[in-house]
Amino acid sequence: MSLPKEPRSWQKPGFLVSTDKTLLSIPSINHAFSLDIIYWTQPVPDTILQTIIDNSFCFGLYEIITTANGTDSTNEQPPQQLQLPFQAKDLKQIGFARVVGDMTTFAYFTDLYVLPEYQGLGVGGWIIDCLAELLDEMPYLRWAMLRTSMEKSRDAYVKRLGMAVLKSGDIKEGPVMMGRKGEGWGAVEMKGRE
Repeated sequence: MSLPKEPRSWQKPGFLVSTDKTLLSIPSINHAFSLDIIYWTQPVPDTILQTIIDNSFCFGLYEIITTANGTDSTNEQPPQQLQLPFQAKDLKQIGFARVVGDMTTFAYFTDLYVLPEYQGLGVGGWIIDCLAELLDEMPYLRWAMLRTSMEKSRDAYVKRLGMAVLKSGDIKEGPVMMGRKGEGWGAVEMKGRE
């Protein structure tokens, strides 16, 4: 069992999380990548972002503009899994996250963001909960990993995903977390200096 091939969606009043890639807005994601609060990346050409999306398992976070039956989104309804699909025209993309890996034994969670004007509404934690639900359905999962540099985010990942900080030390004491910066890292470093 791996991450689902068919899109999954979750709804709460006024908002939607979906793994349906056809709903994602490349201009919205690239705009968010240009914001200072999203310090770890920068916009990329649309074709490159499309390749990134095509090779990832993605979560879109949306404000519902109109419901699937065309009514106003202010109708209070309990959170539920959607029965009817939304179309991109019904939604405003306000967040994003993606998973990379083999989607069966290894999953790396990255690029989670919620636009600043929607932070504090619980939707960032909700998208993490949606990921946790899917990870719980993966019986062969060996590692789910992510990287964060914010204490608040670390605490949310511990609470919502059951993650722990991996200590890196002497290899004689066990595995060490390793990494290598790519050529694109320099451009990201420069973004923070502008």
